[in-house]
Amino acid sequence: MSPRNRALLQVAGFAIALLGLFGALASWSVSSPVASSADEDFHLASIWCGQGLRAGYCEKGSADDHRRVPLQLITANQCFDNKPDQAAGCPSHPVSELVDTDRGNFAGVYPPGFYSVMGLFTSGDIIASVIVMRLVNALIYTIMVGALFLLIPAKRRGVLTWGTLATIAPFGVFLIPSVNPSSWGVISASTLWIALLGYFETASTRHRVGLAAIAIAAVLLGVNSRADAAAYAVVAIVLVGFLAWRRSRRFLTLAILPCVLAAISVVGFLSVGQANSVNPGFEITTPTQTTQTWASLFWDNLLRLPELWAGAFGAPVAGRALWLGTTAPGIIWVPVLLVVGGIVFFGFTKLDWRRALSLLALLGLLAGLPMIWLMRDQILVGQAVQARYLYPLIIVLVGMCLLGFGGASAGLNRVQLVAIAVVAFVANGATQWMTLRRFVTGLDAHGINLNAGAEWWWDRAPLGPMQLWLLGGLAFAAVCVACVLYGCLADRTSRSVTLAR
Repeated sequence: MSPRNRALLQVAGFAIALLGLFGALASWSVSSPVASSADEDFHLASIWCGQGLRAGYCEKGSADDHRRVPLQLITANQCFDNKPDQAAGCPSHPVSELVDTDRGNFAGVYPPGFYSVMGLFTSGDIIASVIVMRLVNALIYTIMVGALFLLIPAKRRGVLTWGTLATIAPFGVFLIPSVNPSSWGVISASTLWIALLGYFETASTRHRVGLAAIAIAAVLLGVNSRADAAAYAVVAIVLVGFLAWRRSRRFLTLAILPCVLAAISVVGFLSVGQANSVNPGFEITTPTQTTQTWASLFWDNLLRLPELWAGAFGAPVAGRALWLGTTAPGIIWVPVLLVVGGIVFFGFTKLDWRRALSLLALLGLLAGLPMIWLMRDQILVGQAVQARYLYPLIIVLVGMCLLGFGGASAGLNRVQLVAIAVVAFVANGATQWMTLRRFVTGLDAHGINLNAGAEWWWDRAPLGPMQLWLLGGLAFAAVCVACVLYGCLADRTSRSVTLAR
């Protein structure tokens, strides 16, 4: 193949992968109703008040920490929340009907940035507004990942590709195109560490400027979403600085930006009330009524701690479902766990002392942080501390496990690349089907056809739930195929060019 044709093929593959990624996430943005993510009534009220007091949107309440917001925001999920057999056909209320509530970020327990930006998209049509917000977050993620792929050194593109594909389903595909602040937290965790690593490693000044811009954006997303996302940003910055450290003036000069970003993250973490609780605003830090001693509670939590790690991939935690009563079947989380575990152990085969200490630090945080939260609040695994709180750390862990391997395949053979892609495709498709089934008919319905017996769907939607699922799966399949072809062909092309020289 001529160099020109090869270049055209690469551009086409990159474009197909990006369009497929956005298409898949866009299909997720309309796969569930308003208020379908965790605590979304709280987040929606906060978004409607994100631009301050506005007549008809967010008005002064009965107390300083109360606001009057559309009743529909507060009651949108009351008929199906934790009722897995109940479809999402809840009674609606006029958007002009306001209600006094304290369910919102009115006391500053969450950073205000996410709510303020999402508040720009509020309108008199709640459903349209929420869908637009979901699409915006999907677009942010797609643009940042695409820009990263173009700007990081070629030897790191495989790390980005396979680390992302291995961890994006089932949690990422649901959270990224959502109105939950965790959307930005996941985007930040997925992009910050590798943007900074590329910033230190690239020889191109233009690429370094672009990577610096992505790192700044990732920090701002994290700091403005959740306190723990700001803390994880500090972790990522410190670890990348440790990995990239060289005794040179160049390193010291380049380190100025990461130091500033770390300082911003620390200030962001300390400036909100969420830094002092696991899940603020919901009375979950009250000690559990239990007769267990501290030692007994510690032992019970230690035994069940791995459930939180597995829960980041859809496994039930203490018997509790993934979200709002949606239980993920084993076909989703068992293969994903095997893939992630395989990548982690694969990474252990090629370690230098810096990577070894970095991975040890991440593993220590994955074990230590939830234990600290649980013991501080005197609660058990499955109470309050959610698996999604650890998901950003797992994303970084998987990516850093691949750092010892260069190239488009990140050291993986073709069978392994295909296996990762197939598992990601199945996890995405099965999770989306389960989510649609849960909200369209409730989980008491059976059969693969999502259109049959539908009890809820969008008004005036041009596609039915089954057609949406098929199109979303096709888009994600395009991503998976593009990744496999890139991993298999790019390395072969590189070897051919090297031999020709």
